[in-house]
Amino acid sequence: MALFWITLVLSVIGIHAGGEFSVLHSPKSLRFSGSSKTLESLLKEVFSASLGLSVEENSDWNGLSVVDPFDTPEAVVEVYVDGVSSLGNAAGLKAKTYPLIVDEYEPDTYDSVAHRIKQHFTNGGNKLVNIRLSEPDDLIAYSKVFGDIAPPKVGKQLLQHLKYDSYEEDYQFLFELETLKAIINKINSGAISADNIVDCYNFRFTSLHALSDLHGPNSLQTKEAKKLLGEAIQALSSAFVKAYDGKVLVTAVTTDIAHTRRAVREAPDDAPVSEMNPADDNYTADYAAIFNIILWFGVVFAFTLIAIVYAIMDMDPGRDSIIYRMTSTRMKKDN
Repeated sequence: MALFWITLVLSVIGIHAGGEFSVLHSPKSLRFSGSSKTLESLLKEVFSASLGLSVEENSDWNGLSVVDPFDTPEAVVEVYVDGVSSLGNAAGLKAKTYPLIVDEYEPDTYDSVAHRIKQHFTNGGNKLVNIRLSEPDDLIAYSKVFGDIAPPKVGKQLLQHLKYDSYEEDYQFLFELETLKAIINKINSGAISADNIVDCYNFRFTSLHALSDLHGPNSLQTKEAKKLLGEAIQALSSAFVKAYDGKVLVTAVTTDIAHTRRAVREAPDDAPVSEMNPADDNYTADYAAIFNIILWFGVVFAFTLIAIVYAIMDMDPGRDSIIYRMTSTRMKKDN
């Protein structure tokens, strides 16, 4: 009984999040087909196999076929979009899309692929880039790859629904978008070129989640944001394809696994205090993980306890319990 409930609870936990894995460009040496689901934990194996590196975990997923193992791509690019399960039709991406089962809270895709590249190419020279678009310091850290990129300024733009001067969430989204565009301009200007050495790029976009929470997932603001992001990702793909003469795998990953939304939203000066929630200030990035651990541990513990009590209720004291038998024997000896 206890085993049944534990299995049931763990099954529920395993399907709590979803996303999409989209392939925007792949060289002729790779073929992506079908529409079957894949696990996020297996993406590192997909990227490693695409680059001709050894894989550590076998999978039944048949979406990838290596047509020519002697002409694998020189680079793999991943755009990781936090907090939304899909960019949807609003993004207008021209991509082959697969449902993604998100089975990792913090994926180690980039770290694993980068580690395997370092092991395989001991002479170095590989471009290993992991940029959080919300962090200007990351641009400085990779200035040797893209050149100097000044932190972008969000100025007046032709926007229909987003208001960067009214909402902090809108501003953060446009800031990350401008950062991505600055990188695209550097790539188009020749900062990156093919050199027959395997490279790996990861760009992390985090602000769409907070924007979607503020305005609503089906709002005009969210749809406009997805459209702008989709256009930027498509432009990034074109830039990398040109830089590597087509020998590059460009992908995008979206995931709705629990993230902490922005703690405090800037309210207008005339907003009543009752509309603000000062308790939000207490949330941290680990809140969702800790909450889920405590919640599901409590559920598993409760059902396990119920199963144990139920088993003891049906126990035959004279036959099943060594405690009763030993106690009975001692009582006879004492008499």
